Amino acid sequence: MVSRAVKLSVGLTYVGSIAAGAFSTGVEVVHFFTYFGSLGIFSVLLAALLFTVFPVVGLEYARLTGFYDYGRFVKSLIGGRLFVLFEVVYIAIVTLFISAVMAAGGQLLQSILGINQYYGLAVMYVASITVVTLGRRIVLGTEASLTIIKASIITLATVTIILLSWSKISYSIHHVINPSGWLNNPLGFLESPVLYVSYNLVGLPAMASVAQDLESRRDVVESSLIGGLTLGLMILLEYLATVGYYDLTINPSYRFANLPIYYALLYSNAPYELTILYVIFLYIALLTALIGNMNSITYRAEVALRGRRGVRPIVTVIMLTAAAIIATSGLYYIVAVGYTYLSYAFLALFTIPLASVGVYRAFIRYPRAVEGRYGG
Repeated sequence: MVSRAVKLSVGLTYVGSIAAGAFSTGVEVVHFFTYFGSLGIFSVLLAALLFTVFPVVGLEYARLTGFYDYGRFVKSLIGGRLFVLFEVVYIAIVTLFISAVMAAGGQLLQSILGINQYYGLAVMYVASITVVTLGRRIVLGTEASLTIIKASIITLATVTIILLSWSKISYSIHHVINPSGWLNNPLGFLESPVLYVSYNLVGLPAMASVAQDLESRRDVVESSLIGGLTLGLMILLEYLATVGYYDLTINPSYRFANLPIYYALLYSNAPYELTILYVIFLYIALLTALIGNMNSITYRAEVALRGRRGVRPIVTVIMLTAAAIIATSGLYYIVAVGYTYLSYAFLALFTIPLASVGVYRAFIRYPRAVEGRYGG
């Protein structure tokens, strides 16, 4: 009998791997959901459905095959040759994710203290190296607790914005309709959440890595519901909190576009204490998210190079330096350009194989093999 704590831990690992970085600032939600105005509600609902269904497929596949590490998991879906390409794309999205973290931290320092953007990035660079070096084990050991805190503060901030800005939100929902959005096609509001879920499924192997204690399909479904519905609710709240400031959030010439939740708190006249709490949380969320993603890459490098000394610090410096350079382009453009292109790559290399090969093997092939072995 699997305990509720185990299912909660699996679901929250999934939430924690996605609800960080640009998500914590609101930029991701603005680009992939708010951009479509009132039709963004349908985008949110579709994303919530996909964020729940795909973990069911992925976790059941991992449970039946025993492939809980992302290497064997992905290789079994797409083969060894394509896996090389997948790893390149995976490293690219992690690097881009870290650059988004650094850009968000630097721009927040710029907004609060009025310092130059590059000084803010330098501070983030030093803080990142320090935290990765000295605090990695502490953060990884408290990941579930940090995710609960993270989700709670985002929820508190967004609910406050919604209550204080409801007239603006209501106006936008009734008057702002942009089905093509940034994709420039009439079904953009349906395509966008598919792309968003695709690159965020990078969190699925991380979820599978802590799912070894799940014993049945029911455990898989319950863990996936916890993760998917929590993410869906958080996306809905961020969408509502930002849609009332539509013209400001989608225009990169405004600082609002780089830190939507922070500026929505200011513009809605939210309590000062809540704004400060959100800022403190945002820095903690950014740095802890950075650690989790850096750890996945450095661990992979150590395995590939058979644990050679000095691998972790060298890879850390290279990744953080590359991310800092990319971060100079600004958080809005990192999401609007970088995340968009990589989402297509993940759609082809992971989402489609999981939706086809994964579904077939997890729900048709392997169950039939078990029935045949034990006489139905």
